[in-house]
Amino acid sequence: MAGYTNKLKLTLWVSVVYVLSVICYVPTLLEQNGIIIPNGLLYVKYLYVCIPAIAAVFLLVCEQNIKVYFTRMFSGKITIKYIFIGVILLFAGLFDSYCYSFIAKTDVFKNIYSTVISLLTSCIYLLITAFVEEIAWRGFLLERLSFKKINCVLFVGAVWAVWHIPMWVIRNSLGMEQIVCLCIWTLLVSVVLGITYYQCRNILLIAIMHAIFNICYLAPIQYNIVVLAIIIFVGTLFYNTSL
Repeated sequence: MAGYTNKLKLTLWVSVVYVLSVICYVPTLLEQNGIIIPNGLLYVKYLYVCIPAIAAVFLLVCEQNIKVYFTRMFSGKITIKYIFIGVILLFAGLFDSYCYSFIAKTDVFKNIYSTVISLLTSCIYLLITAFVEEIAWRGFLLERLSFKKINCVLFVGAVWAVWHIPMWVIRNSLGMEQIVCLCIWTLLVSVVLGITYYQCRNILLIAIMHAIFNICYLAPIQYNIVVLAIIIFVGTLFYNTSL
């Protein structure tokens, strides 16, 4: 009965997150279609990334479980092993981006991070948003799932990918092919973050890894998918884990 209740709560949580997240982009969508919207309402889109965490905290407060969950998601130590994994992800992203820059004869880093200040600002912003996201997706949702761990990781990845779609469609105006690629990328990122979280139980480390993906993997998404798939494949050969 407890498991059934938890499934209902999670279904409701995901539904509420989806609905509220879409609402955040409604003013932007209306403006894009020629409807005059007060400037203040256009800033609602910046709440988008906060919605899952707010919904998670609200549910945990209602259950009086917030202390348990936050203690658990910071219970693990950040050891040399996990720092090493983060460094590998960092250099793989830099290598991927520089290889693309060389092939395309452009400088993706200079195009996106034109100054040191813009780079530092982006790093701070992306780390904060990654931390807020991870509280909801790995710290809350992944912790609530009770089936086989790899299935939990994939499920969270799928839910997380679908959550991004309004942002990709409305803010970035992406087509179907790009969205499919981004869903695959998000699923692969979720595999890395989810498996690492199960091993380390420290949401701060997961947020840093999440930020690394957003900051360093600047090549077209197809390149990033190939690089990350190789990392995951090699990781499964050298690191045996019971998932």
